[in-house]
Amino acid sequence: MYFEQLMLAIIFLIIFSIISYHKQLLDFEGVLVANIVGLAAISYAPAHSPSPLIPFFTVVVFFILGEIASNYSKKKHEKRNVFNVVGNSLPALVSIILIVIFPENAVAFELAFFAAISAALADTLSSEIGYHSKKDPIMITTLKKVQRGTDGGITLLGETAAFFGALVIALIYYFTYNNLLLSFLVLLAGIVGSNVDSIFGAIFQSRKILNNMQVNLIGSSSGAIFVLIVYFLLL
Repeated sequence: MYFEQLMLAIIFLIIFSIISYHKQLLDFEGVLVANIVGLAAISYAPAHSPSPLIPFFTVVVFFILGEIASNYSKKKHEKRNVFNVVGNSLPALVSIILIVIFPENAVAFELAFFAAISAALADTLSSEIGYHSKKDPIMITTLKKVQRGTDGGITLLGETAAFFGALVIALIYYFTYNNLLLSFLVLLAGIVGSNVDSIFGAIFQSRKILNNMQVNLIGSSSGAIFVLIVYFLLL
């Protein structure tokens, strides 16, 4: 059964790679890293996981919804590169590695995996969909109106999109493990991560101290760190 699932995932990755590169959604290095993340997601499969396809499916959902959001207004975005993929995916990949190194804490680090994806998707949807808000964004640190596209600017539409993105990943976790409390933490992690991304964008990216990849990395990492802190301190 595992071999069949692995073959299914590999076939999907091949199709995904061809389409992504042909349609210029990702450059070659971006496709390569995306494949590494996808294979890692299906490979770790902790003992309590119902299916190794679940984490792989979660990564797929992130990439698909992110791409749909990027084309929300039928406006073609720039080709994503390895830095875009790393900024959004590295915390999830690190969580997978930690599952392998510390199997006794597999539940916690798998939760961190879902939280990192939740934060990354929430931020992606917030940025891409929020850009098209009819109302001017406000700076998250000052609440003053700013121009559309300003680093750290947020809108109600963007925050709603972030909530939806985090909810999607939280629901995947819930229907997989049937744990309402931990699913709620995945939801909160997405919202936290998306807004941390905006805060760092407002303070550091706007001043060219950090670039977009670094801010995205901090945002998705904060989602994972958030659930680990709550899990180890309170649960």
